[in-house]
Amino acid sequence: MNAAITGCSIFFRARSYRLDSLRNRWHQWVLGQGQHLEVGGRLVLLGDHTHVVKDGGRMPGVVSLRETSETQSKPSYFRGQCWGALGLLVGSWSACFCLPLALQLHQGFQHVRETATELRLGERVARMAVDFVGMNGRACWLVLDAFFASASVFRQTQAVWLVSGRQPGVRVITRAKKNYVAYCPPPARQPGQRGRNRQYGDKLVLWEAFDHPYLFRTVEVTLYGQQESVQLMSAHLLWRPLGQYLQFVWAITSRGPILLMCDDLTVEAEVVLGLYARRVRIETLFDTLKNTLGVFRFHFWSRHLPRHSRQPTSNRTLKPPHPQHLQAVRDCWRAMESFVLCASIAAGLLQLFSLKYADSLWQRQILYLRTRSRHLPSENTVRQILAPLLAREFLHSPPRSLWWKIRDAINGDEEDEHPALASVV
Repeated sequence: MNAAITGCSIFFRARSYRLDSLRNRWHQWVLGQGQHLEVGGRLVLLGDHTHVVKDGGRMPGVVSLRETSETQSKPSYFRGQCWGALGLLVGSWSACFCLPLALQLHQGFQHVRETATELRLGERVARMAVDFVGMNGRACWLVLDAFFASASVFRQTQAVWLVSGRQPGVRVITRAKKNYVAYCPPPARQPGQRGRNRQYGDKLVLWEAFDHPYLFRTVEVTLYGQQESVQLMSAHLLWRPLGQYLQFVWAITSRGPILLMCDDLTVEAEVVLGLYARRVRIETLFDTLKNTLGVFRFHFWSRHLPRHSRQPTSNRTLKPPHPQHLQAVRDCWRAMESFVLCASIAAGLLQLFSLKYADSLWQRQILYLRTRSRHLPSENTVRQILAPLLAREFLHSPPRSLWWKIRDAINGDEEDEHPALASVV
């Protein structure tokens, strides 16, 4: 077992392959499958952060994190890693998955002496979407939570334009915070009026619009897999932090009021609300990665990194390694991201199997399942079905196949014969 773990660690630390090249090939292959969901000619990307508890004393990227959920059983501060995730919505409008495209560490750069990072925490997820659009040349929606409702995120995504379509590569949909304000268009200049033209009109507290129900209209929208009547209103207003018009969407749903903002002024309010309702799929993806596949159960560390405290302390006290050991720590950082990327590819393959072969998978399902939540089998169900099939194929693989060479290289017994050949001899 120790030899297998050591062999896998060497694989993820190897420099014979480039992490960005592997990630780009994965993106191209996923788009080639034709399972992605398009809305208005744009792909739908979901972005968010997830926190992973880690208390390793010499593990890069481990920082003090604050717990923002209202769960009383969780501590207010803990030690762990902050991972930024970008997912692609695949499947159909009624039954879809959030396929993982990329997961990267977004805090703790002092451990690799990258203290001059100009991007803020929210901007780094936007940068991941911009890189995806620039590499693949496909226009996208980027659906984010209220944490990303800042002018810097909108500016980050507006920096990329597609030459072929002459349009912005990324359009952002995010939930606005309750204390946000906006401004009406400036009034027309009166004849003979002195002074410069006004840039902003009357100031509006956005959340106060819910106190005027007569302004809303009733529409039928599919939210979270159910058809329901929603009170909806939209308006184009000036948002001062960005200095331009945004579309604000007010909605009163069965789960309470919600205020959304989008930088596309031509899209309908129903589409904006429907896209944001699919953002819950990335939360389901995090649960699958953590609890079903164990993506973050790695133990990569470097003895060249100065030991840091296992108790929550200020992140300003993070100590970088000695310059001569910097490359070793960076290799450890890269090994963690490589491990998470490979595990994310495995999760994406399970989702694609579910989309393409749902009926065949249900026919092979023999384990107890209390009830089916939907027609598509979950990643855990697909894993339980495929695991014995893959094990059977590996055992009956031909002698000297790639599978047996990998196994022998990990175990360190390259001279051993195939078990089937040994039994014949």
